[in-house]
Amino acid sequence: MPACVWLLLFSDAQTCHLASLHRQLPLAAASLARGYAKDATDKTTGSTSLEDFRAREEQLERERDAAEEAAAKATQNEAGSGGAGGAGGKHQESAEQTAKQAKVDAIRDKILDAALEHVPQHGWTRQAIVLGAEQCGYPSVVHGMFPEGGFALVSHFNGRCNAQLVQSLKEKTSKGQQEVENPLDFLVQAVRQRMEMIAPYKAQWPQAMSLIAQPQHASTALAQVLTLVDDICYYSGDRSVDFGWYTRRIGLATIMKMTELYLLQDTSAGNVQTWEFLKNRMDEAVQLQMALSQTEGMTHTFQRSFNSAFITARNILGLGFKRN
Repeated sequence: MPACVWLLLFSDAQTCHLASLHRQLPLAAASLARGYAKDATDKTTGSTSLEDFRAREEQLERERDAAEEAAAKATQNEAGSGGAGGAGGKHQESAEQTAKQAKVDAIRDKILDAALEHVPQHGWTRQAIVLGAEQCGYPSVVHGMFPEGGFALVSHFNGRCNAQLVQSLKEKTSKGQQEVENPLDFLVQAVRQRMEMIAPYKAQWPQAMSLIAQPQHASTALAQVLTLVDDICYYSGDRSVDFGWYTRRIGLATIMKMTELYLLQDTSAGNVQTWEFLKNRMDEAVQLQMALSQTEGMTHTFQRSFNSAFITARNILGLGFKRN
């Protein structure tokens, strides 16, 4: 796999010196159409609580009754409908399964939201999830719904923060219809806004980064990063169709990770040094892109490397980045 993909996946676990963060990286101010990475987070079904056990059993009884009724109806209508009744029964069963999964997902989200309050004291751990479950009125055994352990909490936090940022970008640009006057400043402010969401958990964030860097979590973490940088580029006015579309996204993702690492070591008031670092890296990236554009052969070689990295990452996830 190209080195820059591994940089995206595992830079969270690095403890490199700040001097290494000042390397220039390519990033243009704008480019192509939208793209979405599907949410790679696993949703694990299971019991919600001991108190819900009886209610769940009663629900199963009702589902069995409904299935029997659907089967009887299918038998009665089979001759005249050519199996349409059976198809309707399957559709009903599918709808019920979807509704049940939605309920489980809602409970998971509720517990993880509550668990975030306990991260400052207990870190990104199962213990924080247990406390979140108890806070929501569920017994501690509900942590069995989260086989990913602490990473479930990290992934939930990243997903929630990404969604909040995208909603903010939509409001600033009238859902992408309003032209951005200064795309570079827009990118800087978007990355800063996302990094500020991490700041309250600054002391515990190295633990989150180590969980993200674990191989079994790579697909989820990578999908979240690629989705976010694509959204930021899109709302910044990235509409052009050219060879550097992937290059800019890889560059932005890398600058985000560099800024994230810098933030963890920043002791300045209000993290002002981090925001200055971010602005300087963006400025250098644009200058480097302009310099490379003057050397056609070098530019194509450079872009092919980054484009290949982005495409490889997308293929690992089995994702297409086309939105309707």
